[in-house]
Amino acid sequence: MKIIISPAKSFKKNEGIKTEELLFPKKSENLVKKLKKYTMNEMGNLNRTNDKLTEKAYYDYQEMDLDNLSNPAIFAYDGLVFKQFGRDDFDDLAYLNDHVYIISALWGLAKPLTGIADYRLYFDNEDMDLYEYWGDDLYKELYKDGDWVLNLASKEYTGTIRPFLKKDDRFVTVDFKDVRDGKLKSIVAYMKQMRGRMLKEIITNKIEDIEKIKEIDIDGYYYDEDESTEDNLVFVRRES
Repeated sequence: MKIIISPAKSFKKNEGIKTEELLFPKKSENLVKKLKKYTMNEMGNLNRTNDKLTEKAYYDYQEMDLDNLSNPAIFAYDGLVFKQFGRDDFDDLAYLNDHVYIISALWGLAKPLTGIADYRLYFDNEDMDLYEYWGDDLYKELYKDGDWVLNLASKEYTGTIRPFLKKDDRFVTVDFKDVRDGKLKSIVAYMKQMRGRMLKEIITNKIEDIEKIKEIDIDGYYYDEDESTEDNLVFVRRES
């Protein structure tokens, strides 16, 4: 089993963890070379960011050294998904590294211990068709061992995988929904938190059986068979 998650926009530094090389070094290098040529204004238009974020993105690329990437991806990102776990939560980093991929517009796919740098780049941007650029590279990497994939990523990022799925590929999405005023609703902040907590639960307990995944309950979310399908597991938290 492989688990895929989306990246985050913010980052934190880590030290003392040995990192691995990029999975797609040449394709990432080509993007970085292009982005280094962007003006400050072009960088802002690309990412639709305010002045402060634009300046950071601009200098992140200007200073990026792909030969010295020492921040392990799983601990480098600092969004809601990644705030649900830390280095001390994983006793077996090799197992973590073998079962999780982070989808990225710049790196393609990053394994947990892939070394990365701060950056800002979206598949949905104003200049480059990165879905076309990456093509089926990410799909081929994910399915090269014939594993099935548990999807904890957002639609923007699963758009790099879904178009290439074949009939026999198993791709199972997990959704988290809350009951509000008698209706099921997807609340973005809660969904992101639960994706991180689900990943932590699965990896720390080395769960690879989908039936065992269905038995997981976290923060009041339980698997709802009536709302689920074979390829979409829905966990519901009901009003108390």
